Amino acid sequence: MAREYMIRFQCAEPNCHEWTHYTASTRKEQAEIYNRNQGKWKCVRHDRPADLLGPTNMTRVHEVVSDERSHGVYWGNFGFVSGPGFCAFAKDFPPGTILRVTAEVILPHPKPEI
Repeated sequence: MAREYMIRFQCAEPNCHEWTHYTASTRKEQAEIYNRNQGKWKCVRHDRPADLLGPTNMTRVHEVVSDERSHGVYWGNFGFVSGPGFCAFAKDFPPGTILRVTAEVILPHPKPEI
């Protein structure tokens, strides 16, 4: 069984307590990852705040249009895309097809008081 070497980084933003974990298959790779990321890694909350769903950002929509290339039809750089609850091959649709992925947070309704 191959050995794995763990690397952990805390978000570089002051007072942030988010962590990430990487694994490496060799000590050399572990050192390279550590040297490349030390003090630079930021959690999604600080790296891409507009993408983060929250109380003031309850819905996110992402669209990509397929295009035909000499070697097939692609959405961006991918001929196959997937995520929670969906998957699709670009070649199954004509060029110009829009793939729209929507994420929405729906809070529970408060329980009625009896």
